[in-house]
Amino acid sequence: MRHNRQAFIVALTATALIATAAARAEDRATPDQQKMTPQQISADKDFSKLSADGAGGLQDLSLTRLAIYDGRIDDAKKFVTQAVAAFSKAKTDEAVFIKAESALRPPVDKDAAAKKSAASTELADTAKTAQMKKPIAWLPVDGSIMIDDDYKAKPAKTAAVADANKSLKGGDRKGAMEKLKLADINVVVVVAVLPVEQTIDKLDQAATMINDGKYYEASQELRQVQDSERFDVADDVATVSK
Repeated sequence: MRHNRQAFIVALTATALIATAAARAEDRATPDQQKMTPQQISADKDFSKLSADGAGGLQDLSLTRLAIYDGRIDDAKKFVTQAVAAFSKAKTDEAVFIKAESALRPPVDKDAAAKKSAASTELADTAKTAQMKKPIAWLPVDGSIMIDDDYKAKPAKTAAVADANKSLKGGDRKGAMEKLKLADINVVVVVAVLPVEQTIDKLDQAATMINDGKYYEASQELRQVQDSERFDVADDVATVSK
């Protein structure tokens, strides 16, 4: 039942990606800090592919806005430069996919994802329908796996979820997904995505504005990037565990 949808794991791979982003925000001095670990590569394959560079760039974007708010302009310049570099690199990431915004399928839920979906609907209602139907490049920067099943009333399924959690604790995402599928538990995979070209353009504009002393305008540009985040439900959860 949809009203009993249970959150299974939020931002499975994002945990690793955010940790990477935090490290990069603290210090990106060495190229090794920008390389994905085998665990992160595995996580991407298990999770319809997420972009570590994209996640790091999004973190830097947030840090830029915070630095502007605090009046730390030198930090803002540093973070926005890192964000531009991260998204420019992520542009060629294998995680990038082409799809029209109108073809994205946000989850049916009363959470932040649904609010983003409402934002998309508003755009469609304001003469941007044609633009939304144009295929563009999207970059997956975050994600989650949810159970869309009232499993708590069924002991066998409850046991399967507990067993899957043990597999996740041991780092076996593929095994966890297989256990859920074998128990006939409906799993929904959701990825958060950003429009690649639009994001890079707005980051470039924000960087220029900061250098020109237009800090408020720069923060607005960055906010528009954050607002452009959309969500998409994977077509077949089986592909996640391959």
